[in-house]
Amino acid sequence: MLATKAIFTLLVSLAAMTSMAKPVDPKPEYPEPEFVLRSDNVTMDEFEVQFLDLCPRYYGESEATDQPIFIFQTFQERFEKDIWHGKKAAVQCIYQYPTAEYRNIGVDVAIALGGSGLVFPDVPPVDLPTPIEEDDP
Repeated sequence: MLATKAIFTLLVSLAAMTSMAKPVDPKPEYPEPEFVLRSDNVTMDEFEVQFLDLCPRYYGESEATDQPIFIFQTFQERFEKDIWHGKKAAVQCIYQYPTAEYRNIGVDVAIALGGSGLVFPDVPPVDLPTPIEEDDP
């Protein structure tokens, strides 16, 4: 009888603890890095320092409760042998907006520093008509 009471008490305690446990929030999905170009008047190292300094301060100090909240930043120089070699970086400057969505404002930060952003629109390929071949006379 004592064992039955102990088991019953244990089961009630476990049930109470599991009902109080909070569900684990899923890991947030942050926007992918964006490509930016440094301006010609700074080195990549200088651009990185400036970017990492401005990113968390981009929206400034404010008492407003609806202001975006800085989450994190990344800066990675890209070394592909393309026309932007030595000028391109992949960046993230992630803020959470009052709507709870996350946005990468890395291009905005780069533009504020005199750089620019590389935008690759998601446009489906266009089927071009086949050229008409003329018969040789």
